[in-house]
Amino acid sequence: MRRLETGWRFHRGDVDGGEDPELADEDWESVEVPHDWSIEGPFDPDNPSEAAGGYAPEGVGWYRRELPEDVDGEPTVRFDGVYRNFDVYVDGEHVGHRPYGYSTVTYDLAEFDVEGGETLAVRVANDEHPHSRWYTGSGIYRDVYLTETDPVSVVPFGTDVRTNAVNRQRAEVQVLTEVANDEREAAGVRAEPDPVECAIETDILDADGEVVATAGEKSIVDPGEHHEFEQRLSVADPDRWTLDDPTRYFARSVVYRDGKPVDDYVTPFGIRTFEWTADAGFFLNGEPVDLKGVNIHHDAGCLGAAVTERALERRLETLQELGCNAIRTAHNPPRPELLDLCDQLGFLVVDEVYDKWRHVGADDFFDEWWREDLAAMVDRDRNHPSIVLWSVGNENFDQGSDEMIDDLAMLTEATSEMDPTRPVTYGNPPWGEGTEGVVENIERVAEHVDVLVGNYQEHWYDDYREAGIDLPILGSENRRFFRGSGDDPLAFVPRNPWYDVAEREDVCGQFIWPGVDYLGEAREWPSKGWPTGLIDTTGAIKPSGRFHQAAWSGEPTVFAAAVDHDRERPACRPAWSGPPLSAHWNFPDRADSQGFVNVYTFTSAETVELYQNGELLGTQHAEDYGPRPVEWYVPYEAGTLRAVAKEDGEVVDDHELETAGDPAGIELDADREVIAADGRDLVYVEATVVDDEGVRVPRATHEVQFAVSGPGEIAGVDNGNLDSDEPWVGDTRSAYHGTCIAVVRADREGGTVEIEAETEVDDRGADSVTVTVKDGA
Repeated sequence: MRRLETGWRFHRGDVDGGEDPELADEDWESVEVPHDWSIEGPFDPDNPSEAAGGYAPEGVGWYRRELPEDVDGEPTVRFDGVYRNFDVYVDGEHVGHRPYGYSTVTYDLAEFDVEGGETLAVRVANDEHPHSRWYTGSGIYRDVYLTETDPVSVVPFGTDVRTNAVNRQRAEVQVLTEVANDEREAAGVRAEPDPVECAIETDILDADGEVVATAGEKSIVDPGEHHEFEQRLSVADPDRWTLDDPTRYFARSVVYRDGKPVDDYVTPFGIRTFEWTADAGFFLNGEPVDLKGVNIHHDAGCLGAAVTERALERRLETLQELGCNAIRTAHNPPRPELLDLCDQLGFLVVDEVYDKWRHVGADDFFDEWWREDLAAMVDRDRNHPSIVLWSVGNENFDQGSDEMIDDLAMLTEATSEMDPTRPVTYGNPPWGEGTEGVVENIERVAEHVDVLVGNYQEHWYDDYREAGIDLPILGSENRRFFRGSGDDPLAFVPRNPWYDVAEREDVCGQFIWPGVDYLGEAREWPSKGWPTGLIDTTGAIKPSGRFHQAAWSGEPTVFAAAVDHDRERPACRPAWSGPPLSAHWNFPDRADSQGFVNVYTFTSAETVELYQNGELLGTQHAEDYGPRPVEWYVPYEAGTLRAVAKEDGEVVDDHELETAGDPAGIELDADREVIAADGRDLVYVEATVVDDEGVRVPRATHEVQFAVSGPGEIAGVDNGNLDSDEPWVGDTRSAYHGTCIAVVRADREGGTVEIEAETEVDDRGADSVTVTVKDGA
């Protein structure tokens, strides 16, 4: 399988005859895939994407490139994601069309007599509005692959590996493998091809590559037919896939045609069991696990929708630092690399296929395409051990109506038929006439799902139980600070919804909306996105995110943050926000007026002591605050504010805020020292405006100029401020909260890349960092 990254030519706008192999396209822009033209801008309040799309440019675009000259065998081209409404051509012939922008789609090119060197062209039409509630990006924003096989081979995503029975001594593994015989008539020969004797041998390999089980089977497969082989293997002393030790196995299936090997197909999988229960929560391998989850969209700030593995990995690593162990792919199938990383790092996943399946932009194609889009997700993703729940949609406008319930039943039944090993759910909105109406709608939904998930409904869990709903309950969207109350799911009650998980055995977990700030679903201009995540678009944990780190991580922690009304605008919808917190101790106006600063401390310990400039201000017990952070009112003095956490009288952690002086220069910090010379690996370089002592200056807004030399280039710049009018593609960015970042992408040649940054504050001089770009890293 070859990834088709380079050699693409791109034209923004429609082109007559864009599929014609004779079209002159020498003056088109050279790009690499994945590619998102929307993130390049310009973002403008007059763009038809409007606030929902983050005011991004969209429209129509064309991509062209030549297929490799050395195509050998039956070629298949796979698109992991093209947004949206795209058509594929090879040498001017129409290959296929797909309206949904999140499905992985494969096309068999053999029927077009592809031998190598033909022109592959793709027209992308993201020009109908509205089509989404958030930023989508535009173009071939996920990877493209060319696969060449024998006519007798495993079909794309044709394996289904199930661990039906597991105990300490043995795991019974069932491997279903779909093999196709696509042998065609030879040129000039009218005779039908003969049936072939097809055999398949499957080895189970452990994490060290050792074979631990083997099975074989034979069958005659007629031309044009598919045959599903079923093999059962037994793995002794299995290593189970867990969150702390996410061990994977590999099913290697070798296909033999008339005794000769013609295909070699490897499927990663995990050996594990899980159970959703209505009375005791979720169990993984027999052990109870609370899902400490977040919802994430598919963009990554300045990279837009064209996100490669390192951006995803860095995001998951930061979420693990918070104690997060679960991801909901809101509200569409993600990049397959995200699921690979969840398998490898140890996350549980709710894999979701749609947002509102009948709304403007989807209703036109839903009836024709829903089954293919659903199958594309299930077939591609079913072998990931991280996935423990399928979701067929989210927040339909017509919640509880007969048509909606009919659609829900259709989708859940089809999903269960495609994969009977996992339960199925749907993201319920909190809609209805008061509490009684919401419960009635939920009762109708509960008849067609295996797990009841609810958006902003934690205050109704008891009502659902009283109504007789005996299903596992999961919070699919929860706010980071406030809880609902009475008939109002968006009330401003400062009891954190996490405690509706922690204090109840019958609730399986929660998913914060959102885990990471994202583009789209914005306020009025100049806002470009949703700003209330635990993590901002640069990947930095916000002070407000530290509550969940204290609650989730299991580590003895304490964090201090000050309420700073000058530094944070209200969220797009205030109900999703909370106190505007900053991690600094710079309030000169309070010193002049002898004013107080409201301080929050987040801790997992019994007590917190707070010191200002070495003087003890007081001691507070976390249990006195229950489901809220510990609050303080501090008479401001410049210097240091130090929080000390104690357990059984012993210090277990501390955290200090320090007053910064005047800006004196910048400091650079790279998140990695070595990256791969593969054209897609990334290093994130943070520039911080500091004073003479190296303390971050929190109110600094200086423009930072980045420069790169060596085998790398700037992929994007960001500062986490979704109200900024600066472009994400460029080499300058203003500091926000005293920092900004440049994301540098590796070239395909090894060497040393140097990243330098300078600003008008130069008392300390410009700063630079070097990163090794290594072949084979």
